[in-house]
Amino acid sequence: MIKPGLLADAVLNFIYPPIHCIWCERRLEKRAVHGICSHCIDAMPFIHPPRCSVCGKPAETEMLICTECRLHGHDYNQALAVFEYSITIRELIHRYKYNGEYTLSRTFGYFMSELLMQSGWRVDAIIPVPLHKNRLKSRGFNQSALLADYLSHRSGIPCLENLLIRRVDTKTQTGFNRYRRADNLKGAFSIVKPHDLEDKDILLVDDVHTSGATADSCSRVLHQAGVNKVYVLTLAAVLSESELHDI
Repeated sequence: MIKPGLLADAVLNFIYPPIHCIWCERRLEKRAVHGICSHCIDAMPFIHPPRCSVCGKPAETEMLICTECRLHGHDYNQALAVFEYSITIRELIHRYKYNGEYTLSRTFGYFMSELLMQSGWRVDAIIPVPLHKNRLKSRGFNQSALLADYLSHRSGIPCLENLLIRRVDTKTQTGFNRYRRADNLKGAFSIVKPHDLEDKDILLVDDVHTSGATADSCSRVLHQAGVNKVYVLTLAAVLSESELHDI
């Protein structure tokens, strides 16, 4: 079932399609790709194969497991991200999360849904990484939930927004290294009605894959609830440990 907000959004987008590029504000050409002009789309930092077979970040060969995954491992089964977390993508995400440009979820969701179709993953349900109720109240929306709703609308895969909850209002992860991020998230997530998830393959959706601590923490409780496989799809991925302090 299409949510009323998504239906209204789709109708408005059909009647009043975007006419300016979300990045450079040039007038869009007819062949523009979902809100981005041809000039900007060529400059967008897409992550292309070969990718690490676990975290989905660039690797030397397609089946190679990158050094970070060999050293640290992950609780999810496989992850993919559309873009490198470059200055351009960071600014777009900040506009989306903090400046109230909710319509960017359509552009972001479009590219994520294209990658999902290319992945070959077969999933039973989509679950967004949840926000704590305090953060949700202050921000006004869950950016991951909007992306998950769009993916659900475009793929037909049901979105289950209320089964994974964030029960601890953790400190912001900004400035934390890999180990502090993981420690900060201990016990942060829990499952409501775990029997609804038994033997399912789940797509976990978030905006940015940094160290993987959030995805791992969520995946851990999902597996404990009986989930079979957890796939992680994000808009962007941080490619190096040195960049974590900015996220």
